[in-house]
Amino acid sequence: MTKNKLREQLLQATKEESLEIFQETMRMSVRLALHEMMAEEVNELCGSKHYPNGSKYKRAGNESGRAYLEGKKESVIRPRVRTEAGEEIRLASYEAASSQQNLYDEVIQQVCEGISMRGLERAGKKKISKSAIARMWVGKSLEQLDYLRSRDLSQYDFIALMIDGVRLAEGVWIIIALGIDISGKKLMLDFEEGSSENGTVVGELIRRLKKRGVDEPKDRKLLIVRDGSPSIKAAVNEHWPKAVQQECLIHMQRHTRKKLRTRDRADFDNHCKALREAQGKEAGVEAFEDLIDFLSERNAAAALALRDRREDLLGFHDLDVDSTLNVTFLNTNCIENSIGNWREATHNIKRWNTKNEMVSRWSASGMLWAENGFNKIRHAEDLGKLAAALATPEEASSLRSESSSGVASAQKTTCQKALK
Repeated sequence: MTKNKLREQLLQATKEESLEIFQETMRMSVRLALHEMMAEEVNELCGSKHYPNGSKYKRAGNESGRAYLEGKKESVIRPRVRTEAGEEIRLASYEAASSQQNLYDEVIQQVCEGISMRGLERAGKKKISKSAIARMWVGKSLEQLDYLRSRDLSQYDFIALMIDGVRLAEGVWIIIALGIDISGKKLMLDFEEGSSENGTVVGELIRRLKKRGVDEPKDRKLLIVRDGSPSIKAAVNEHWPKAVQQECLIHMQRHTRKKLRTRDRADFDNHCKALREAQGKEAGVEAFEDLIDFLSERNAAAALALRDRREDLLGFHDLDVDSTLNVTFLNTNCIENSIGNWREATHNIKRWNTKNEMVSRWSASGMLWAENGFNKIRHAEDLGKLAAALATPEEASSLRSESSSGVASAQKTTCQKALK
């Protein structure tokens, strides 16, 4: 089609027709470029059609073939080349164009977005089979699993970790760890697969994190934000005994709320909100005692259970830092929200196969997919105050000594100036 003819058609067509004409023209251009590439490769092997170069290769006619161009399967005519012995030579240009790997990025993206493999097969009018899609996904997810677990974590200065369990199916759990460094950056660290949220699984996860460089800094404690699982608490106590643990207040509210009468739940929610917004140790203790008093008159057993967990529920408040960081460190929402989005992409999975790497592959892909959308935590500029609050006694004493020395030096300078 000449340029003038194409311009004439575009001017006379509607908006939708113009788009279709343009797309068809682009596909024709790609097909033409492919034919020219194959023709050049044949000439290099056999010489010009009318002036053979005496090569050991010779032309062997043409046949129908297929190529994947612009995400679509196209029919093409491919030239054939043989050796003198009759062995066929595959053209590199045709091999590249006919490979289903041309659809790789498109297929992987659609699987990540939650489209089933059978649905992709139907949507593409079987331009690529379900088994081919599955092979592509297995290869990509294995690559992501290796990447997630081979990253060097020792280069990060983590101020807090979040640990939470996610149930995928009956008897299929993964325990996930997320790290927050001193700059406020969030990073998916690792996960461990198990049949339940038990201490053995959590312990294996923490041991692997420590081997990869995640450990308590020498000058301060770690802040561990976790769900209410006793297994996670016990494993953290075993491996990081000095860590400050904060139990997720959202989990606490969700579980305790079910134990109250419907008419009491709105007031209970208000007390929980006051606890989450309380600034510092004193305000936190006051809000907690108000919550216990409210519960005591409505469900004494629930009130007693919360009082026994007082240290875990007020771990962050006891650090006495600004409430600007409450929104991040009083819950495990950083994990919950990330995995919540990933669940939408895995809702088509009807059966998790625990006999191979299916759970690990999908979990690694989901964590990296979620991490790709991470931003820094809110009020990251206040993390320096949190680091000071987490400083070990020796480090805190050193800081106070330096501060006192500085004050004394300043006072001495002032006196000397006054005497002069």
